[in-house]
Amino acid sequence: MSNDDAIQRRLTSQVVHAQKDMYQFAQNSQDQPFNVSDMYAFQNEMLDLSNANWASSQYTQYKHGIRKAIIDAIN
Repeated sequence: MSNDDAIQRRLTSQVVHAQKDMYQFAQNSQDQPFNVSDMYAFQNEMLDLSNANWASSQYTQYKHGIRKAIIDAIN
């Protein structure tokens, strides 16, 4: 399925980037002792991923709502 929506591509890119950052942080911290700042840094990476997923979901719901409103207005 072709996706010509620039906003959706950008949001998807942000989700992928946040996932890679979180994974990379976890990999880099794997063989080191943890401290409180590491836990906060990992939590921030998880929040970034959560925010990116939320924004993408909200945009998808918005697009669906607009399309439904247009179809309902035609009918």
